[in-house]
Amino acid sequence: MSLPLIGPEQNFALWAILIGLAAFGFWCERFPWGRKYSGVMLLITAAIVLANLRIIPTSAPAYDVVWDYLVPIAIPLLLFHADLKRVIRESGPTLIAFIIGSAAVVAGTIIGVAALNLGPNEAELAGIFTGSYIGGGLNFAAVAEATGMQESTELTAAIAADQVITNLHFLLIILLPGIAWVTKRYPTHHMDNADAFALDADSIPHVVSELSIPGLLASIALAFLVATIGNSIANYAGYPQYGILIITAIALAIATFAPKQVEKLSGYREAGNVMMFIFLGSIAAGADIWELIEIAPVMFVYASIIIIVHMVILFGIGFVLKLDLAELAMASAVCIGGPSSAPALASAKGWRDLLIPGILCGSLGYGIGSFIGVQVATWLT
Repeated sequence: MSLPLIGPEQNFALWAILIGLAAFGFWCERFPWGRKYSGVMLLITAAIVLANLRIIPTSAPAYDVVWDYLVPIAIPLLLFHADLKRVIRESGPTLIAFIIGSAAVVAGTIIGVAALNLGPNEAELAGIFTGSYIGGGLNFAAVAEATGMQESTELTAAIAADQVITNLHFLLIILLPGIAWVTKRYPTHHMDNADAFALDADSIPHVVSELSIPGLLASIALAFLVATIGNSIANYAGYPQYGILIITAIALAIATFAPKQVEKLSGYREAGNVMMFIFLGSIAAGADIWELIEIAPVMFVYASIIIIVHMVILFGIGFVLKLDLAELAMASAVCIGGPSSAPALASAKGWRDLLIPGILCGSLGYGIGSFIGVQVATWLT
Protein backbone atom coordinates (compact mmCIF):
# COMPACT_ATOMS: atom_id res chain seq x y z
CA MET A 1 0.00 0.00 0.00
CA SER A 2 1.38 3.40 -0.96
CA LEU A 3 2.29 5.94 1.68
CA PRO A 4 -0.17 8.82 2.18
CA LEU A 5 0.70 12.26 0.85
CA ILE A 6 0.45 13.62 4.40
CA GLY A 7 2.18 11.26 6.80
CA PRO A 8 0.85 10.33 10.27
CA GLU A 9 3.69 12.27 11.91
CA GLN A 10 2.73 15.55 10.20
CA ASN A 11 0.55 16.76 13.05
CA PHE A 12 0.12 20.39 11.97
CA ALA A 13 -0.98 19.38 8.47
CA LEU A 14 -3.42 16.81 9.82
CA TRP A 15 -4.95 19.29 12.24
CA ALA A 16 -5.35 21.72 9.35
CA ILE A 17 -7.24 19.00 7.46
CA LEU A 18 -9.43 18.02 10.44
CA ILE A 19 -10.37 21.61 11.24
CA GLY A 20 -10.90 22.31 7.54
CA LEU A 21 -13.27 19.32 7.31
CA ALA A 22 -15.25 20.65 10.27
CA ALA A 23 -15.43 24.08 8.62
CA PHE A 24 -16.60 22.41 5.40
CA GLY A 25 -19.41 20.63 7.26
CA PHE A 26 -20.63 23.85 8.89
CA TRP A 27 -20.31 25.77 5.61
CA CYS A 28 -22.44 23.20 3.76
CA GLU A 29 -25.29 23.68 6.23
CA ARG A 30 -25.58 27.33 5.24
CA PHE A 31 -27.29 26.15 2.04
CA PRO A 32 -30.53 24.19 1.45
CA TRP A 33 -28.66 21.36 -0.28
CA GLY A 34 -26.24 21.12 2.63
CA ARG A 35 -29.06 20.89 5.16
CA LYS A 36 -30.81 18.35 2.95
CA TYR A 37 -27.85 15.99 2.77
CA SER A 38 -26.46 16.97 6.24
CA GLY A 39 -23.18 18.75 6.82
CA VAL A 40 -22.08 15.80 8.95
CA MET A 41 -22.59 13.33 6.09
CA LEU A 42 -20.76 15.60 3.66
CA LEU A 43 -17.74 16.08 5.93
CA ILE A 44 -17.65 12.32 6.63
CA THR A 45 -17.73 11.63 2.88
CA ALA A 46 -14.92 14.14 2.30
CA ALA A 47 -12.79 12.52 5.04
CA ILE A 48 -13.35 9.02 3.61
CA VAL A 49 -12.36 10.22 0.15
CA LEU A 50 -9.19 11.93 1.40
CA ALA A 51 -8.14 8.84 3.38
CA ASN A 52 -8.83 6.33 0.64
CA LEU A 53 -7.10 8.44 -2.00
CA ARG A 54 -4.09 8.23 0.34
CA ILE A 55 -3.98 11.99 0.85
CA ILE A 56 -4.22 11.59 4.65
CA PRO A 57 -3.39 8.53 6.79
CA THR A 58 -6.00 6.18 8.22
CA SER A 59 -4.30 6.26 11.64
CA ALA A 60 -2.21 8.96 13.28
CA PRO A 61 -1.40 10.37 16.74
CA ALA A 62 -3.55 13.41 15.90
CA TYR A 63 -6.63 11.17 15.73
CA ASP A 64 -5.81 9.77 19.18
CA VAL A 65 -5.64 13.32 20.55
CA VAL A 66 -9.22 13.85 19.38
CA TRP A 67 -10.39 10.83 21.41
CA ASP A 68 -8.28 11.67 24.46
CA TYR A 69 -8.91 15.43 24.69
CA LEU A 70 -11.59 16.83 22.38
CA VAL A 71 -14.34 14.33 23.21
CA PRO A 72 -14.07 14.76 27.02
CA ILE A 73 -14.12 18.55 26.56
CA ALA A 74 -16.92 18.66 23.98
CA ILE A 75 -19.34 16.73 26.18
CA PRO A 76 -19.54 19.21 29.10
CA LEU A 77 -19.63 22.12 26.65
CA LEU A 78 -22.72 20.63 25.02
CA LEU A 79 -24.33 19.80 28.37
CA PHE A 80 -23.97 23.13 30.17
CA HIS A 81 -27.46 24.12 28.97
CA ALA A 82 -29.12 20.86 30.13
CA ASP A 83 -30.95 22.16 33.20
CA LEU A 84 -32.91 19.09 34.35
CA LYS A 85 -35.12 21.11 36.72
CA ARG A 86 -36.25 23.30 33.84
CA VAL A 87 -36.88 20.22 31.68
CA ILE A 88 -39.26 18.78 34.28
CA ARG A 89 -40.88 22.16 34.97
CA GLU A 90 -41.55 23.30 31.39
CA SER A 91 -41.76 20.25 29.12
CA GLY A 92 -45.27 19.06 30.04
CA PRO A 93 -46.78 16.17 28.05
CA THR A 94 -43.91 16.34 25.55
CA LEU A 95 -41.65 14.99 28.31
CA ILE A 96 -43.97 12.00 28.83
CA ALA A 97 -43.86 11.29 25.10
CA PHE A 98 -40.08 11.68 25.10
CA ILE A 99 -39.66 9.15 27.93
CA ILE A 100 -41.86 6.67 26.07
CA GLY A 101 -39.88 7.28 22.88
CA SER A 102 -36.57 6.72 24.69
CA ALA A 103 -37.78 3.42 26.15
CA ALA A 104 -38.91 2.47 22.64
CA VAL A 105 -35.39 3.14 21.32
CA VAL A 106 -33.99 0.67 23.87
CA ALA A 107 -36.57 -1.90 22.77
CA GLY A 108 -35.64 -1.30 19.13
CA THR A 109 -31.90 -1.77 19.71
CA ILE A 110 -32.48 -5.05 21.53
CA ILE A 111 -34.90 -6.34 18.89
CA GLY A 112 -32.41 -5.36 16.19
CA VAL A 113 -29.60 -7.27 17.90
CA ALA A 114 -31.86 -10.34 18.11
CA ALA A 115 -32.75 -10.07 14.41
CA LEU A 116 -29.30 -9.29 12.95
CA ASN A 117 -25.70 -10.38 13.30
CA LEU A 118 -23.69 -7.23 13.97
CA GLY A 119 -20.43 -9.07 14.61
CA PRO A 120 -18.18 -9.22 17.67
CA ASN A 121 -18.87 -5.58 18.61
CA GLU A 122 -22.66 -5.83 18.53
CA ALA A 123 -23.10 -4.96 22.23
CA GLU A 124 -21.00 -1.82 21.83
CA LEU A 125 -22.81 -0.87 18.62
CA ALA A 126 -26.20 -1.38 20.29
CA GLY A 127 -25.11 0.92 23.11
CA ILE A 128 -23.83 3.53 20.68
CA PHE A 129 -27.07 3.56 18.65
CA THR A 130 -29.09 3.71 21.88
CA GLY A 131 -27.14 6.72 23.11
CA SER A 132 -27.32 8.47 19.75
CA TYR A 133 -31.06 7.90 19.23
CA ILE A 134 -31.94 9.08 22.74
CA GLY A 135 -29.51 12.01 22.66
CA GLY A 136 -27.28 12.79 19.71
CA GLY A 137 -23.74 12.90 18.39
CA LEU A 138 -22.14 13.66 21.75
CA ASN A 139 -23.74 10.50 23.17
CA PHE A 140 -22.47 8.52 20.18
CA ALA A 141 -18.94 9.63 21.07
CA ALA A 142 -19.38 9.19 24.82
CA VAL A 143 -20.69 5.62 24.60
CA ALA A 144 -17.98 4.68 22.10
CA GLU A 145 -15.39 6.05 24.52
CA ALA A 146 -16.92 4.39 27.59
CA THR A 147 -17.19 0.97 25.91
CA GLY A 148 -13.73 1.14 24.34
CA MET A 149 -15.21 0.91 20.83
CA GLN A 150 -12.77 2.70 18.52
CA GLU A 151 -12.92 0.53 15.38
CA SER A 152 -13.02 3.31 12.80
CA THR A 153 -14.68 1.51 9.91
CA GLU A 154 -17.56 0.19 12.02
CA LEU A 155 -18.02 3.55 13.70
CA THR A 156 -18.02 5.34 10.35
CA ALA A 157 -20.64 2.91 9.02
CA ALA A 158 -22.69 3.48 12.17
CA ILE A 159 -22.42 7.27 11.82
CA ALA A 160 -23.44 7.10 8.16
CA ALA A 161 -26.46 4.89 8.92
CA ASP A 162 -27.38 7.10 11.87
CA GLN A 163 -27.31 10.28 9.78
CA VAL A 164 -29.19 8.95 6.76
CA ILE A 165 -31.92 7.19 8.75
CA THR A 166 -32.26 10.21 11.07
CA ASN A 167 -32.87 12.47 8.07
CA LEU A 168 -35.44 10.05 6.63
CA HIS A 169 -37.14 9.85 10.00
CA PHE A 170 -37.36 13.64 10.21
CA LEU A 171 -38.98 13.80 6.76
CA LEU A 172 -41.52 11.22 7.91
CA ILE A 173 -42.25 13.24 11.06
CA ILE A 174 -42.82 16.32 8.90
CA LEU A 175 -45.25 14.42 6.65
CA LEU A 176 -47.10 12.38 9.29
CA PRO A 177 -49.34 15.16 10.68
CA GLY A 178 -50.56 15.84 7.14
CA ILE A 179 -52.02 12.34 6.70
CA ALA A 180 -55.77 12.48 7.33
CA TRP A 181 -55.97 8.86 8.53
CA VAL A 182 -53.44 9.66 11.27
CA THR A 183 -54.88 13.00 12.36
CA LYS A 184 -58.33 11.45 12.90
CA ARG A 185 -56.91 9.15 15.57
CA TYR A 186 -55.11 11.63 17.83
CA PRO A 187 -55.90 14.93 19.55
CA THR A 188 -54.61 17.78 17.39
CA HIS A 189 -54.76 20.84 19.65
CA HIS A 190 -51.33 22.17 18.61
CA MET A 191 -52.05 21.56 14.93
CA ASP A 192 -55.39 23.34 15.17
CA ASN A 193 -53.68 26.36 16.72
CA ALA A 194 -50.54 26.33 14.56
CA ASP A 195 -48.93 29.73 14.13
CA ALA A 196 -46.27 30.17 11.46
CA PHE A 197 -43.24 32.01 12.80
CA ALA A 198 -39.65 32.80 11.87
CA LEU A 199 -36.73 31.75 14.04
CA ASP A 200 -34.45 34.41 15.46
CA ALA A 201 -30.72 34.34 14.78
CA ASP A 202 -29.94 32.40 17.97
CA SER A 203 -32.16 29.54 16.80
CA ILE A 204 -30.44 29.15 13.44
CA PRO A 205 -27.70 26.49 13.57
CA HIS A 206 -24.11 27.71 13.65
CA VAL A 207 -24.95 31.41 13.95
CA VAL A 208 -23.96 33.34 17.09
CA SER A 209 -25.50 36.81 17.36
CA GLU A 210 -23.52 37.78 20.47
CA LEU A 211 -20.29 36.19 21.65
CA SER A 212 -18.37 37.13 24.78
CA ILE A 213 -14.71 36.12 24.51
CA PRO A 214 -14.26 36.01 28.31
CA GLY A 215 -17.42 33.93 28.56
CA LEU A 216 -16.21 31.54 25.86
CA LEU A 217 -12.80 31.10 27.48
CA ALA A 218 -14.41 30.60 30.88
CA SER A 219 -16.68 27.88 29.48
CA ILE A 220 -13.72 26.06 27.90
CA ALA A 221 -11.72 26.36 31.14
CA LEU A 222 -14.69 24.99 33.08
CA ALA A 223 -14.98 22.08 30.63
CA PHE A 224 -11.31 21.24 31.20
CA LEU A 225 -11.87 21.39 34.97
CA VAL A 226 -14.90 19.10 34.71
CA ALA A 227 -12.89 16.63 32.61
CA THR A 228 -10.05 16.74 35.14
CA ILE A 229 -12.33 16.00 38.08
CA GLY A 230 -14.31 13.33 36.21
CA ASN A 231 -11.25 11.42 35.04
CA SER A 232 -9.61 11.70 38.46
CA ILE A 233 -12.67 10.23 40.18
CA ALA A 234 -12.88 7.40 37.63
CA ASN A 235 -9.17 6.57 37.99
CA TYR A 236 -9.39 6.65 41.78
CA ALA A 237 -12.40 4.31 41.70
CA GLY A 238 -10.55 1.90 39.39
CA TYR A 239 -12.88 2.40 36.39
CA PRO A 240 -11.00 4.78 34.08
CA GLN A 241 -13.19 3.83 31.10
CA TYR A 242 -16.19 5.44 32.83
CA GLY A 243 -14.53 8.82 33.22
CA ILE A 244 -16.68 10.10 30.37
CA LEU A 245 -19.87 9.21 32.30
CA ILE A 246 -18.66 10.98 35.44
CA ILE A 247 -17.81 14.02 33.31
CA THR A 248 -21.38 13.89 31.97
CA ALA A 249 -22.84 13.70 35.49
CA ILE A 250 -20.77 16.66 36.72
CA ALA A 251 -21.74 18.79 33.71
CA LEU A 252 -25.41 17.97 34.27
CA ALA A 253 -25.10 18.92 37.95
CA ILE A 254 -23.57 22.28 37.01
CA ALA A 255 -26.31 22.96 34.44
CA THR A 256 -29.07 21.97 36.86
CA PHE A 257 -27.90 23.54 40.12
CA ALA A 258 -26.02 26.59 38.84
CA PRO A 259 -28.07 27.82 35.84
CA LYS A 260 -27.51 31.51 36.66
CA GLN A 261 -23.75 31.02 36.58
CA VAL A 262 -24.01 29.09 33.31
CA GLU A 263 -25.90 32.04 31.78
CA LYS A 264 -22.75 34.12 32.23
CA LEU A 265 -20.82 31.76 29.95
CA SER A 266 -20.83 32.17 26.18
CA GLY A 267 -20.39 30.13 23.03
CA TYR A 268 -20.10 26.76 24.77
CA ARG A 269 -22.55 24.95 22.50
CA GLU A 270 -20.83 26.27 19.39
CA ALA A 271 -17.38 25.28 20.71
CA GLY A 272 -18.70 21.82 21.59
CA ASN A 273 -20.21 21.38 18.13
CA VAL A 274 -16.90 22.33 16.49
CA MET A 275 -15.12 19.66 18.54
CA MET A 276 -17.75 17.07 17.64
CA PHE A 277 -17.38 17.83 13.92
CA ILE A 278 -13.61 17.38 14.24
CA PHE A 279 -14.25 14.07 16.04
CA LEU A 280 -16.49 12.84 13.23
CA GLY A 281 -13.87 13.79 10.64
CA SER A 282 -11.16 11.87 12.50
CA ILE A 283 -13.36 8.76 12.74
CA ALA A 284 -14.22 8.86 9.03
CA ALA A 285 -10.56 9.29 8.11
CA GLY A 286 -9.81 5.88 9.62
CA ALA A 287 -12.38 3.99 7.55
CA ASP A 288 -11.45 1.55 4.82
CA ILE A 289 -13.93 2.14 1.99
CA TRP A 290 -14.13 -1.53 0.97
CA GLU A 291 -14.81 -2.66 4.52
CA LEU A 292 -17.28 0.20 4.81
CA ILE A 293 -19.20 -1.00 1.75
CA GLU A 294 -19.36 -4.48 3.27
CA ILE A 295 -20.45 -3.35 6.75
CA ALA A 296 -22.75 -0.42 5.95
CA PRO A 297 -25.86 -2.32 4.70
CA VAL A 298 -26.42 -4.17 7.97
CA MET A 299 -25.96 -0.89 9.88
CA PHE A 300 -28.67 0.76 7.77
CA VAL A 301 -31.02 -2.18 8.41
CA TYR A 302 -30.25 -2.05 12.14
CA ALA A 303 -30.90 1.71 12.34
CA SER A 304 -34.16 1.23 10.40
CA ILE A 305 -35.36 -1.46 12.83
CA ILE A 306 -34.69 0.85 15.78
CA ILE A 307 -36.67 3.70 14.19
CA ILE A 308 -39.60 1.46 13.20
CA VAL A 309 -39.89 -0.04 16.69
CA HIS A 310 -39.53 3.42 18.23
CA MET A 311 -42.36 4.88 16.17
CA VAL A 312 -44.70 1.89 16.57
CA ILE A 313 -44.35 1.90 20.36
CA LEU A 314 -44.40 5.69 20.79
CA PHE A 315 -47.41 6.36 18.58
CA GLY A 316 -49.15 3.19 19.81
CA ILE A 317 -48.88 4.15 23.48
CA GLY A 318 -49.59 7.77 22.55
CA PHE A 319 -52.86 6.61 20.95
CA VAL A 320 -53.85 4.74 24.12
CA LEU A 321 -52.96 7.70 26.37
CA LYS A 322 -54.61 10.16 23.95
CA LEU A 323 -51.48 12.30 23.66
CA ASP A 324 -51.51 15.15 21.16
CA LEU A 325 -50.15 14.18 17.73
CA ALA A 326 -47.88 17.24 17.58
CA GLU A 327 -46.38 16.42 20.99
CA LEU A 328 -45.69 12.86 19.88
CA ALA A 329 -44.09 14.10 16.66
CA MET A 330 -41.90 16.62 18.52
CA ALA A 331 -40.83 14.02 21.09
CA SER A 332 -39.90 11.58 18.32
CA ALA A 333 -38.00 14.24 16.39
CA VAL A 334 -35.80 15.34 19.31
CA CYS A 335 -35.35 11.79 20.56
CA ILE A 336 -33.91 10.60 17.26
CA GLY A 337 -32.43 13.86 15.95
CA GLY A 338 -31.44 15.73 19.10
CA PRO A 339 -32.48 19.19 20.34
CA SER A 340 -31.56 20.89 17.06
CA SER A 341 -34.58 19.15 15.47
CA ALA A 342 -36.98 21.13 17.68
CA PRO A 343 -36.57 24.56 16.01
CA ALA A 344 -36.72 23.02 12.54
CA LEU A 345 -39.92 21.09 13.26
CA ALA A 346 -41.60 23.86 15.27
CA SER A 347 -40.91 26.41 12.53
CA ALA A 348 -41.96 24.08 9.69
CA LYS A 349 -45.29 23.18 11.32
CA GLY A 350 -46.03 26.42 13.21
CA TRP A 351 -45.91 24.71 16.63
CA ARG A 352 -44.58 27.73 18.53
CA ASP A 353 -45.69 26.34 21.93
CA LEU A 354 -43.65 23.18 21.41
CA LEU A 355 -40.34 24.88 20.59
CA ILE A 356 -39.07 25.20 24.17
CA PRO A 357 -40.42 21.80 25.35
CA GLY A 358 -38.76 20.19 22.33
CA ILE A 359 -35.38 21.81 22.98
CA LEU A 360 -35.58 20.92 26.67
CA CYS A 361 -36.45 17.28 26.00
CA GLY A 362 -33.62 17.09 23.49
CA SER A 363 -31.29 18.46 26.15
CA LEU A 364 -32.52 15.77 28.54
CA GLY A 365 -31.64 13.21 25.86
CA TYR A 366 -28.11 14.59 25.77
CA GLY A 367 -27.95 14.16 29.53
CA ILE A 368 -29.28 10.60 29.87
CA GLY A 369 -28.41 9.04 26.50
CA SER A 370 -24.85 8.05 27.40
CA PHE A 371 -25.85 6.34 30.66
CA ILE A 372 -28.61 4.35 28.98
CA GLY A 373 -26.37 3.47 26.03
CA VAL A 374 -23.61 2.12 28.29
CA GLN A 375 -26.19 0.16 30.29
CA VAL A 376 -27.57 -1.44 27.11
CA ALA A 377 -24.04 -2.37 26.02
CA THR A 378 -23.45 -3.93 29.46
CA TRP A 379 -26.70 -5.93 29.29
CA LEU A 380 -25.79 -7.36 25.89
CA THR A 381 -22.13 -8.17 26.65
